[in-house]
Amino acid sequence: MQFVGVFIFVFFLIIFCYFVFKEIQEFLFLKKKLTEIIKKPCIDSINDLIAIKNYLQTNISYNSELKTKKRPLLRHTASETLTSKYGFCGENARVAIKLLLIGGIKANRVYLYRKEWQHVLIEHKYKDHWYMFDGHYDENTLFEDRLVAKILSEDISEYPNTYPNNPYLNFCRLKLFYKIPFLQPFSKVRLPSFIVYLFESPHLIKSLGLAFFCLISLVIVKSYNF
Repeated sequence: MQFVGVFIFVFFLIIFCYFVFKEIQEFLFLKKKLTEIIKKPCIDSINDLIAIKNYLQTNISYNSELKTKKRPLLRHTASETLTSKYGFCGENARVAIKLLLIGGIKANRVYLYRKEWQHVLIEHKYKDHWYMFDGHYDENTLFEDRLVAKILSEDISEYPNTYPNNPYLNFCRLKLFYKIPFLQPFSKVRLPSFIVYLFESPHLIKSLGLAFFCLISLVIVKSYNF
């Protein structure tokens, strides 16, 4: 029985290491992609932000007819979206967040709620203020170059929207909290960057889950002296 316990522990440990390795691969891929886009490793100007926005708007497309199609629980990784060149606003936002974080700019998701459907974009910090940023290409909500680092993230009425009778009604940063009435006051809290990075990294989420199972299996082995 001790062999079984050790086998389970080693099994989870190997898979844990696999997902950590996959996340390292993604980080290096995104770091290289960022350098290709802005020609340097760190973001330090509005022009850099514009270059990233234009790259995402040009290189990630979507099919609006498939917006209700079921997608993976954790969604696709940023590298998968960039490689496939396909993703909706949420996948686009994930790519933008990770590129900005890797480039030294704080960023996180913002969920805009409208009468008919919601939209996901991001906000980023630039010179002590937080601004809206959107690399998703939609002619009715097109985020133009002149808007980069111009619209404060909480001024949702200023965000582009030409959809008829579908105005922005509210926003949040933590979608789960927004859906639970007594937690709604906390739905606009900004999380630390390392937690934001974790939530935008399916490989890391899976590795932490496996680390938990490794710990549990180790405790069981020691408790029952398998």
